[in-house]
Amino acid sequence: MRLLYTAILLPFIISIPKSEASISPLTAPQCQEMRDKNIISQTAPIPCKRLKVITFQHINFKGEQKQGKLMVLDAVAPYVDNIMQQLYAMKFPIHQAKLIQHFQGDDELSMTANNTSAFNYRKIAGKKSVSLHAYGVAIDINPLQNPFVSFTSWGTATFKPLLGYQYLNRKQYRLGKAASEGFAEQVIDVFAQNGFRVWGGDWNSPIDFQHFQTTREMAILMAKLSSKNSQILFKNHVDWYQQCLTYSKNRQQTLTIRDYSSQLKADLKKLNINSRNLSHAYQQAPTDFIKVIKHPEKANLTLCFN
Repeated sequence: MRLLYTAILLPFIISIPKSEASISPLTAPQCQEMRDKNIISQTAPIPCKRLKVITFQHINFKGEQKQGKLMVLDAVAPYVDNIMQQLYAMKFPIHQAKLIQHFQGDDELSMTANNTSAFNYRKIAGKKSVSLHAYGVAIDINPLQNPFVSFTSWGTATFKPLLGYQYLNRKQYRLGKAASEGFAEQVIDVFAQNGFRVWGGDWNSPIDFQHFQTTREMAILMAKLSSKNSQILFKNHVDWYQQCLTYSKNRQQTLTIRDYSSQLKADLKKLNINSRNLSHAYQQAPTDFIKVIKHPEKANLTLCFN
C-alpha cells in the first residue's frame, strides 16, 4: 500500500509550485536563549552551531495558510525543508509549528498545544537515554491527531496529549464520519523518501503516532562527523533508499527496504574495517571511512531487502 501511494504522490507534487521557505543558522542570541531555558547545554550530543531553523508555509485545519518553524540538525535540514514543501503541496494540515523554546522546552506543553516540533534536548519519555530529538533528527507532527500511547503492565493505555484518545481509530475514511485529517499515516512515504524512515506508529509499546526519526545509529554517527561529511552521509542514505525503492517498484512487489547502514557496512568490510558499529568504524579508520562515504557505490540489490 505504501509503495502504491508513493507512485501516485510524486508526479502530483512535482507539478505544484513550492511554497516559500528558508533554512537559516541560529544566531548567538538564539543559542543563548536556548541555554537560558535549558533547551540545550554543553552535554547535548550536538552543539548549537549544528542546528538550523526551517521557516515554511503550511495549511492549518481551517484551510488557512500559516508560517511554521522547525529546528533540526544541519545535515537533515534540506530534507526537512523538502518534507514541509511536499506537505504544503498535498494540503496536509498542520495545526501549528513553533520552536520548543516557546514552551520552555516542555514537551508535554508542546503536545497539549498540538504543536509540531523537532529539536529538544531531552530524554526519551520514561527512560534514561537521550531522545533523538536531542540530535535534531526527530519530528513530532500534530500530536493531538497522532498521540503518544503508553501501556501499563496490566494493559491500561495513557494518551499524551490526553485528548488524543479521540483519535485512537486510525482509519482515514469511515462510513458516516468525516475523513480524518492530519494523520501521520498519510505522510509516511513523504518522510521515508526524505530520510526519516522510522515511524513511532510501527512500535508495539509505546506507540508514538506523531514521531518520525532517523535510526539512532545514523544520528550518533552524524553527530561525530563534521557538518559537511554528515551532509554527504545523509544524502547517501536518502539516495540509497530511492534506488532500492525503484528496484522494488520494478519487481512490482511490496518489499521491506533495509537501512543504508547495511550497504555502508558492506563497503567498509571490503577495506577490512570492523563495521559492526558505524561510529566505532569511523573512529577506527576515519580517513578510509570518509573516502567510502564520499564515493558511494550503487545500491546492491542483495542488500536492499530483508
